[in-house]
Amino acid sequence: MRRHPALLPLPALPLAAVNALLGTEEGFAGWNRWAYLLFFLHGLALADDERIREVTRRAAVPVGLLGLVLFAGTAPGFVAGDDPFTARTPSALGTRALFGAAGWCWAVAVLGLLDRPGRARAERGGGVTALRYLALAALPLYVLHQPVVVAFAYGVVGWPAPIAVKYAVIVTASLTVILLVYEYGVRRNPVTRFLFGMRPGLRSLPAREPSRPVPPLPPSS
Repeated sequence: MRRHPALLPLPALPLAAVNALLGTEEGFAGWNRWAYLLFFLHGLALADDERIREVTRRAAVPVGLLGLVLFAGTAPGFVAGDDPFTARTPSALGTRALFGAAGWCWAVAVLGLLDRPGRARAERGGGVTALRYLALAALPLYVLHQPVVVAFAYGVVGWPAPIAVKYAVIVTASLTVILLVYEYGVRRNPVTRFLFGMRPGLRSLPAREPSRPVPPLPPSS
């Protein structure tokens, strides 16, 4: 695959087929339940191979853009087509297939970007402060987002307002609450840090010994 990086999006094909032929399910976040098994098996086969990780890092941006194009292609089917979850019409089948393929492309893009050296330096305490903060917060924010978004959506979806307004309210309010819960309910408490899979706080890490300056050489006689 190192010589043929164009093969990297190929696992999108079985994901597209599963979603298209078996249908997607609202109870599983718009995916078919078997699609998650395919993601797992693909990750099991690919993630531990450094050659594939190298290709993933290089291809992250173009594959991510491909995912964006594929996802944009689902818009007509989701907005004005037949039932995109279960219908067997060509429009619905095509919409689900594009959705599955876009999901794989974005998974590759996310993994490739997160595997780059800058992100690793951020997790070790170097780099830009905002990047370091977000790198450590990635898993807790992912865990927290679902209940918060659902709670706000439950109250906002029924508003007599344009969909763009409701979307903006849900996104803004959810992001604010998620960051506050993470900052004051997770990050600062060693128990919740452990439960959310975070590294120990800086205070519990062993302090590095300050580097000693090298004494100057004596003048030559």
